Amino acid sequence: MSQSISPITNIQSNDVQGLEYIVLGVATCYQRDDEGRLTEVQVAEPIPAADLDCLAREVRSTSYSLLYATTYAEIIHDDQPHLPSDIFPAGAIPGENFIRRVQAATRTYRSKPEFRHLPLHDTCTPEAGVFKLNYDPEPRRVINATAEVSESDNVKQHAHTHNVL
Repeated sequence: MSQSISPITNIQSNDVQGLEYIVLGVATCYQRDDEGRLTEVQVAEPIPAADLDCLAREVRSTSYSLLYATTYAEIIHDDQPHLPSDIFPAGAIPGENFIRRVQAATRTYRSKPEFRHLPLHDTCTPEAGVFKLNYDPEPRRVINATAEVSESDNVKQHAHTHNVL
């Protein structure tokens, strides 16, 4: 006799459902051009539950100038990002690996519903909202920075470090 396996419920599933809560933020970032100059760029990024909790406590500064609470279905259409033009500033671009990061951040609110500090379809800025963002674009977030490693970056070790004594 075969046993039937109960179907996985939405709570247990890792699949993100359309009406699940998510918060997106618009961060002030900088992009380095070929000549080394920095250009300001507005980047839309998902905010995980723990980050929103920290932002709501207003204990640290942030590069986010806008937060928006929405649903997964409102911002992801046919596996493509859709930033509502009436909320997000013109020129705001989705961050790297946007859809995958939105899905991951959405799951954090599933496990921590008490961190939904921003009511659905509300915004939060440094000037207005349920809480005020402690906006400060310093230190600058450079999104296309590359680390140039040189020989002088190597840590000098004692001659006996790798010897068996």
